[in-house]
Amino acid sequence: QRRWAEAQAAFFKAYSLDSNNPDFAFNLAVSLDQLHQSKPALTYYQRALTLASAQNASFDKTQVSNRIAELSR
Repeated sequence: QRRWAEAQAAFFKAYSLDSNNPDFAFNLAVSLDQLHQSKPALTYYQRALTLASAQNASFDKTQVSNRIAELSR
């Protein structure tokens, strides 16, 4: 539906309640990325990947690593 600003607010709230959940960090990163906020998106993609190394996550770690590389250029 392209309601990224609303999604970002909801994902930030979810992440604030459980900052150890890799999926919350990932969803927040995606919403920030869609809003063209590359620097904070990069931070949350990195956090999601770090958290995913310690517990299960529903996202593709390789794709997240690739996006991190793209945003780091």
